[in-house]
Amino acid sequence: MVKIKVLIADDHSILRDGIQALLGRIKNLKVVGEASTGQEAVDKFFELNPDVLVMDISMPVKTGMDASFEILESNPDAKIIILSMYDDEEYIDRCLELGVKGYVVKSESGKELEQAIEAVLEGKNYYSHRVQEVIFRKHTLQINKKKRELPAVNLTRREVEIIQLISEGMTSPQMADKLFISPRTVETHRSNLLKKLNVKNAIELMKKAQQLQLL
Repeated sequence: MVKIKVLIADDHSILRDGIQALLGRIKNLKVVGEASTGQEAVDKFFELNPDVLVMDISMPVKTGMDASFEILESNPDAKIIILSMYDDEEYIDRCLELGVKGYVVKSESGKELEQAIEAVLEGKNYYSHRVQEVIFRKHTLQINKKKRELPAVNLTRREVEIIQLISEGMTSPQMADKLFISPRTVETHRSNLLKKLNVKNAIELMKKAQQLQLL
Protein backbone atom coordinates (compact mmCIF):
# COMPACT_ATOMS: atom_id res chain seq x y z
CA MET A 1 0.00 0.00 0.00
CA VAL A 2 1.36 3.41 -1.02
CA LYS A 3 2.13 5.66 1.93
CA ILE A 4 1.39 9.39 2.03
CA LYS A 5 4.76 11.11 2.37
CA VAL A 6 5.02 14.07 4.75
CA LEU A 7 7.94 16.43 5.33
CA ILE A 8 8.06 18.41 8.60
CA ALA A 9 9.86 21.76 8.81
CA ASP A 10 10.26 23.38 12.23
CA ASP A 11 13.33 24.74 14.01
CA HIS A 12 12.41 23.13 17.34
CA SER A 13 13.24 19.43 17.54
CA ILE A 14 10.75 18.83 20.34
CA LEU A 15 7.95 20.20 18.17
CA ARG A 16 9.05 18.11 15.20
CA ASP A 17 8.92 15.04 17.46
CA GLY A 18 5.46 16.01 18.66
CA ILE A 19 4.17 16.55 15.14
CA GLN A 20 5.63 13.23 14.01
CA ALA A 21 3.98 11.43 16.95
CA LEU A 22 0.67 13.09 16.11
CA LEU A 23 0.85 12.20 12.43
CA GLY A 24 1.75 8.63 13.34
CA ARG A 25 -1.92 8.15 14.22
CA ILE A 26 -2.96 8.70 10.61
CA LYS A 27 -3.20 5.53 8.56
CA ASN A 28 -1.10 5.24 5.39
CA LEU A 29 1.02 8.26 6.35
CA LYS A 30 4.78 8.31 6.70
CA VAL A 31 7.07 11.17 7.77
CA VAL A 32 9.89 10.93 5.21
CA GLY A 33 12.02 13.80 6.49
CA GLU A 34 12.53 16.72 8.83
CA ALA A 35 14.02 20.19 8.32
CA SER A 36 15.15 22.72 10.91
CA THR A 37 15.65 25.72 8.59
CA GLY A 38 13.75 27.21 5.69
CA GLN A 39 16.56 26.44 3.26
CA GLU A 40 16.71 22.84 4.45
CA ALA A 41 12.94 22.60 3.89
CA VAL A 42 13.38 23.73 0.28
CA ASP A 43 16.27 21.33 -0.35
CA LYS A 44 14.51 18.34 1.19
CA PHE A 45 11.24 19.11 -0.57
CA PHE A 46 12.87 18.78 -3.97
CA GLU A 47 14.96 15.82 -2.83
CA LEU A 48 12.16 13.79 -1.21
CA ASN A 49 9.16 15.01 -3.22
CA PRO A 50 6.68 14.71 -0.31
CA ASP A 51 2.92 14.69 -0.79
CA VAL A 52 2.55 17.29 1.99
CA LEU A 53 4.94 19.75 3.60
CA VAL A 54 4.07 20.93 7.12
CA MET A 55 5.95 24.21 7.53
CA ASP A 56 6.60 26.60 10.41
CA ILE A 57 6.95 30.32 9.61
CA SER A 58 9.68 31.39 12.02
CA MET A 59 12.84 29.50 11.05
CA PRO A 60 16.52 30.44 10.64
CA VAL A 61 18.40 30.95 7.33
CA LYS A 62 15.13 31.29 5.42
CA THR A 63 11.64 31.85 6.83
CA GLY A 64 8.79 29.49 6.16
CA MET A 65 7.16 32.10 3.94
CA ASP A 66 10.33 32.56 1.88
CA ALA A 67 10.72 28.81 1.60
CA SER A 68 7.07 28.45 0.56
CA PHE A 69 7.53 31.12 -2.10
CA GLU A 70 10.57 29.36 -3.54
CA ILE A 71 8.85 25.99 -3.63
CA LEU A 72 5.55 27.27 -5.04
CA GLU A 73 7.34 29.29 -7.69
CA SER A 74 8.76 26.04 -9.09
CA ASN A 75 5.82 23.84 -8.17
CA PRO A 76 2.50 25.75 -7.86
CA ASP A 77 0.69 22.54 -6.97
CA ALA A 78 2.87 21.84 -3.92
CA LYS A 79 0.72 21.02 -0.90
CA ILE A 80 2.12 23.22 1.86
CA ILE A 81 0.41 23.56 5.23
CA ILE A 82 1.62 26.34 7.51
CA LEU A 83 1.71 25.28 11.16
CA SER A 84 2.59 28.39 13.13
CA MET A 85 2.22 30.09 16.49
CA TYR A 86 1.24 33.26 14.62
CA ASP A 87 -2.43 34.06 14.12
CA ASP A 88 -1.79 37.64 13.03
CA GLU A 89 -3.76 38.90 10.04
CA GLU A 90 -0.52 40.01 8.35
CA TYR A 91 1.04 36.53 8.42
CA ILE A 92 -2.17 34.81 7.35
CA ASP A 93 -2.74 37.21 4.43
CA ARG A 94 0.82 36.79 3.20
CA CYS A 95 0.67 33.01 3.30
CA LEU A 96 -2.66 32.91 1.49
CA GLU A 97 -1.26 35.23 -1.17
CA LEU A 98 1.69 32.86 -1.63
CA GLY A 99 -0.72 30.03 -2.36
CA VAL A 100 -0.21 27.69 0.58
CA LYS A 101 -2.97 25.11 0.80
CA GLY A 102 -3.53 25.25 4.54
CA TYR A 103 -2.88 27.24 7.69
CA VAL A 104 -3.17 25.90 11.24
CA VAL A 105 -2.30 27.69 14.49
CA LYS A 106 -0.14 25.67 16.90
CA SER A 107 -2.30 26.51 19.91
CA GLU A 108 -5.20 24.60 18.36
CA SER A 109 -5.89 20.89 18.67
CA GLY A 110 -3.92 18.28 16.79
CA LYS A 111 -7.16 17.28 15.06
CA GLU A 112 -6.94 20.50 13.06
CA LEU A 113 -3.64 19.43 11.52
CA GLU A 114 -5.01 15.98 10.71
CA GLN A 115 -8.04 17.54 9.01
CA ALA A 116 -5.78 19.95 7.13
CA ILE A 117 -3.69 17.12 5.71
CA GLU A 118 -6.78 15.16 4.70
CA ALA A 119 -8.26 18.23 3.01
CA VAL A 120 -5.20 19.26 0.98
CA LEU A 121 -4.70 15.67 -0.20
CA GLU A 122 -8.24 15.90 -1.60
CA GLY A 123 -7.27 19.06 -3.47
CA LYS A 124 -9.00 21.42 -1.04
CA ASN A 125 -7.72 24.33 1.04
CA TYR A 126 -7.94 24.16 4.81
CA TYR A 127 -7.88 26.99 7.35
CA SER A 128 -8.23 26.12 11.01
CA HIS A 129 -10.95 27.62 13.16
CA ARG A 130 -8.70 30.35 14.53
CA VAL A 131 -7.55 31.32 11.03
CA GLN A 132 -11.15 31.39 9.79
CA GLU A 133 -12.04 33.75 12.62
CA VAL A 134 -9.24 36.14 11.61
CA ILE A 135 -10.27 36.02 7.93
CA PHE A 136 -13.94 36.56 8.80
CA ARG A 137 -13.13 39.45 11.13
CA LYS A 138 -11.09 41.17 8.44
CA HIS A 139 -13.85 40.66 5.87
CA THR A 140 -16.46 42.07 8.26
CA LEU A 141 -14.30 45.11 9.05
CA GLN A 142 -13.81 45.77 5.33
CA ILE A 143 -17.56 45.62 4.69
CA ASN A 144 -18.33 47.92 7.62
CA LYS A 145 -15.64 50.37 6.50
CA LYS A 146 -17.06 50.41 3.00
CA LYS A 147 -20.53 51.06 4.37
CA ARG A 148 -19.25 53.96 6.48
CA GLU A 149 -17.60 55.47 3.43
CA LEU A 150 -20.84 55.44 1.44
CA PRO A 151 -22.85 58.68 1.57
CA ALA A 152 -26.24 58.52 3.22
CA VAL A 153 -29.03 58.81 0.65
CA ASN A 154 -32.66 59.27 1.62
CA LEU A 155 -34.71 57.50 -1.06
CA THR A 156 -38.40 56.68 -0.97
CA ARG A 157 -39.67 53.15 -1.46
CA ARG A 158 -40.98 54.13 -4.88
CA GLU A 159 -37.62 55.56 -5.93
CA VAL A 160 -35.91 52.32 -4.98
CA GLU A 161 -38.48 50.45 -7.08
CA ILE A 162 -37.73 52.73 -10.04
CA ILE A 163 -34.01 52.03 -9.71
CA GLN A 164 -34.68 48.29 -9.74
CA LEU A 165 -36.88 48.53 -12.84
CA ILE A 166 -34.31 50.68 -14.66
CA SER A 167 -31.71 47.99 -13.92
CA GLU A 168 -34.07 45.48 -15.56
CA GLY A 169 -34.05 47.57 -18.74
CA MET A 170 -37.61 48.87 -18.53
CA THR A 171 -38.65 52.07 -20.27
CA SER A 172 -40.67 54.75 -18.52
CA PRO A 173 -43.98 53.66 -20.14
CA GLN A 174 -43.30 50.03 -19.10
CA MET A 175 -42.57 51.13 -15.55
CA ALA A 176 -45.73 53.22 -15.50
CA ASP A 177 -47.83 50.20 -16.52
CA LYS A 178 -46.18 47.94 -13.96
CA LEU A 179 -46.53 50.43 -11.09
CA PHE A 180 -49.99 51.72 -12.15
CA ILE A 181 -48.81 55.31 -12.33
CA SER A 182 -48.50 57.78 -15.18
CA PRO A 183 -45.37 58.02 -17.36
CA ARG A 184 -45.07 61.63 -16.21
CA THR A 185 -44.86 60.46 -12.57
CA VAL A 186 -42.15 57.97 -13.55
CA GLU A 187 -40.16 60.76 -15.19
CA THR A 188 -40.54 62.85 -12.04
CA HIS A 189 -39.12 60.01 -9.95
CA ARG A 190 -36.25 59.57 -12.40
CA SER A 191 -35.46 63.28 -12.28
CA ASN A 192 -35.49 63.26 -8.47
CA LEU A 193 -33.16 60.24 -8.45
CA LEU A 194 -30.63 61.99 -10.68
CA LYS A 195 -30.61 64.96 -8.31
CA LYS A 196 -30.45 62.93 -5.10
CA LEU A 197 -27.62 60.72 -6.34
CA ASN A 198 -25.87 63.59 -8.13
CA VAL A 199 -25.63 61.82 -11.49
CA LYS A 200 -26.39 62.89 -15.07
CA ASN A 201 -27.95 59.88 -16.76
CA ALA A 202 -29.27 56.34 -16.32
CA ILE A 203 -25.83 54.75 -16.78
CA GLU A 204 -24.30 56.83 -14.00
CA LEU A 205 -27.43 56.17 -11.93
CA MET A 206 -26.90 52.39 -12.20
CA LYS A 207 -23.23 52.70 -11.26
CA LYS A 208 -24.07 54.82 -8.23
CA ALA A 209 -26.86 52.44 -7.19
CA GLN A 210 -24.41 49.54 -7.25
CA GLN A 211 -21.88 51.49 -5.17
CA LEU A 212 -24.61 52.24 -2.64
CA GLN A 213 -25.68 48.58 -2.68
CA LEU A 214 -29.19 49.49 -3.76
CA LEU A 215 -29.33 46.68 -6.32
